[in-house]
Amino acid sequence: MDIFTKLSETTDYSMRELQGIVTAWVLSGAFDRGKVSSSDGHVEEQDYTKQSVYSLLYALYRSVGTVRSDTGVPYEFTFNTWGYDWPTSWGPAPTSADDPQRFGRNAYSGLYHFDAIRELVRTRNGRVHIVEMGCGTGAGADHVCTSVLPSCTYEAVDMQLAGVKTARRKFVPKHRGRLVATHADATKLPIDDGVADIVAVCETHVTDQGDHMTEEDRKFFRTAKRILKPGGFLTWGNAIPDKAWQPSFDFMESIGIEIVEVADVNEEGVRARHLDQARIQAYCDQALAKFPAFRIPVYGPRKKSEAELAMKNFARDPGTRLFEDMRTRADTYKVVLARKR
Repeated sequence: MDIFTKLSETTDYSMRELQGIVTAWVLSGAFDRGKVSSSDGHVEEQDYTKQSVYSLLYALYRSVGTVRSDTGVPYEFTFNTWGYDWPTSWGPAPTSADDPQRFGRNAYSGLYHFDAIRELVRTRNGRVHIVEMGCGTGAGADHVCTSVLPSCTYEAVDMQLAGVKTARRKFVPKHRGRLVATHADATKLPIDDGVADIVAVCETHVTDQGDHMTEEDRKFFRTAKRILKPGGFLTWGNAIPDKAWQPSFDFMESIGIEIVEVADVNEEGVRARHLDQARIQAYCDQALAKFPAFRIPVYGPRKKSEAELAMKNFARDPGTRLFEDMRTRADTYKVVLARKR
């Protein structure tokens, strides 16, 4: 069983199914070399698919359920975002220091900190329509609808069924029709042209292949342009290879999406990863303890170590490859505001 390539984005795996998958993966240790670097948790691009990895993560978050943070605060892991410490130049932080997932909330709040978006919201009395491309579990959508733009309407879209089902279970009902969660591929959305005042993109797995854009990347931005109203805003935050930003901007400009403002929050992103390290360790400990397969002699402890390193790497935990990429600015975290001409 290869958990990095064989799981499907159209399946919401139950805990029982996850137990079987993990057990098969542990036993496969007798035959495979292992894909996770023992030094920094890195997994080579060709050794995983985003569909398989995110399907596993979202099913894991739901199945593990409520855990306790390093400070003892109970929460369900729903923000699959690195996020960042709130920049002091942006004013008071929108989150509290005791919120286990404050950095993810900051990342969503930061998408709307731009003066141009604030002015649009003011002129519309808060009644703007947002489409998020790549919503994960919908935790960010819930945060925006609750605390950032409480009069907006919001369609949250993701290709991972497990994430969308969490959004429908945990967040959609509380907003009484203002929030909907759609299971769809963001490159071919079942959404009409020109309906969105704002398209939001928060740490979505796009434009992360270096200094070139893939056809999937181009389809992604063409879709964003199509569903935006004329003059509508695309707000986008992510940590991607630094050399990928300019080709992305060039392509966006070429299809009629002009770059309005770019904020670099990489320093705040690195600081957040240090501040979040104890919580990530506590989550890994509690999540991995749910799987008896990791107690199988010889192969269990080795695979448990691989799983923990991989989870920490995807979280950009200090000491991992993805953290070092951000610390050295090989990857940079930026928040971008763009507008459809």
